[in-house]
Amino acid sequence: MKPAEHGILDEGSDFYIYTPSKTALQTFLYPLRVGSFRYEAGYRQERSSFDSFLLMAVRQGSFDVDVGQGTLHADKGSFILVDCYRPHSYGCAEDSDVLWLHFDGVTARAYFDLIHDKLGTVCSLKDPGFALSRMSDIYETFRQGGRVSEPLMSKYVTDILTEFSMDSADGGTATQRQPHAIEDVLTYISAHLGEPLSVADMAARAYMSEYHFIRVFRKETGYTPHAYLVEARIHAAKYLLTTTDMPLKQLCEECGFTDTSAFCAAFRRKTGVSPIAFRQRGGSPET
Repeated sequence: MKPAEHGILDEGSDFYIYTPSKTALQTFLYPLRVGSFRYEAGYRQERSSFDSFLLMAVRQGSFDVDVGQGTLHADKGSFILVDCYRPHSYGCAEDSDVLWLHFDGVTARAYFDLIHDKLGTVCSLKDPGFALSRMSDIYETFRQGGRVSEPLMSKYVTDILTEFSMDSADGGTATQRQPHAIEDVLTYISAHLGEPLSVADMAARAYMSEYHFIRVFRKETGYTPHAYLVEARIHAAKYLLTTTDMPLKQLCEECGFTDTSAFCAAFRRKTGVSPIAFRQRGGSPET
């Protein structure tokens, strides 16, 4: 389809609209609209709401965007990520070329929050090639009139969002190093469940104060460090209970519990049944 908005060149600009199936609405991430526009200097768009999330790749020129925190500037090579459910506006002061994608889905909000907290509204990738390629894959599927596979479209959108969630153009700041520090701590916990692990030890591994570590850890994982450690130990215990005949005392040691009484109490609080009952039922806590 050709754009009907003022300030968009007809030549070299087109877009496509997709209506997801009920299965996609309940299961996938999905594209809603995708396009490649050549904007004229002075173009402006302002909306109070538009039910989707928007990713824009500025290929030529530059763009300005306002999501309620003042005007942000995106140069050539930058990406813009907008929550269109909230008031927003954008435009350009020079001729610009933008590849854009409106998307949504069951995990779209969680992805948006993760990326926005980490990179902001205007961001860059160390290597933008993969994300641009995936955006182009979606665009070309519609442009060429090919069969639209909703699982494949979901994979493409997920690939794009995952790339942003993993990357940062300026990885040198302490704030941007923190998620990697937490990931390192999670890996360490997984490999050392049977050992005493204090919050102080974990904070030291992340090179943070205990107070700051607890705050960052909770933001990144949704758990306090102690709650995550208990969750990880119970998870490991469930696996050992259902896949081995390991005696309870040995299992407690393997999973880092100080004694069987503490283990049984923690296990019952989490699952509603005793470890023995859980083993007898083959891993199901249900009666």
